[in-house]
Amino acid sequence: MTPSASLYRIFKRPALADGVASVRLVVIVMVALAVALTTVGVIRVTRQHEVLSLGYKLSKRNEQVKQLAEVRRRLELERATLSAPDRIRRLATQLGMTPVAPDRIRIVTAEAAGSPIKIAKQP
Repeated sequence: MTPSASLYRIFKRPALADGVASVRLVVIVMVALAVALTTVGVIRVTRQHEVLSLGYKLSKRNEQVKQLAEVRRRLELERATLSAPDRIRRLATQLGMTPVAPDRIRIVTAEAAGSPIKIAKQP
């Protein structure tokens, strides 16, 4: 007997035994229903696992964003502290620098320094 004939025989409804055929049909329907419900369950569990996994990843990323924002805030505070004019003036004084009168300030251009690039011209 060929495999297709045996498969046909499973689904074939015999004309003589009506009770056997209805039981066979019920079993086939129950197996098909069980397979469908199992498939739906597996898909649902897989989706739920994916949602939880993405939730954990999102939570970690949010924590990283908070940490980076705190680092940025501290760095901006440090930059503001280090670039304060009073601090720069005090450090310059400690290094022996003194204020210069405006008439003694000279702007050096690139032409005067021997470079072909023009940086600025004095008005």
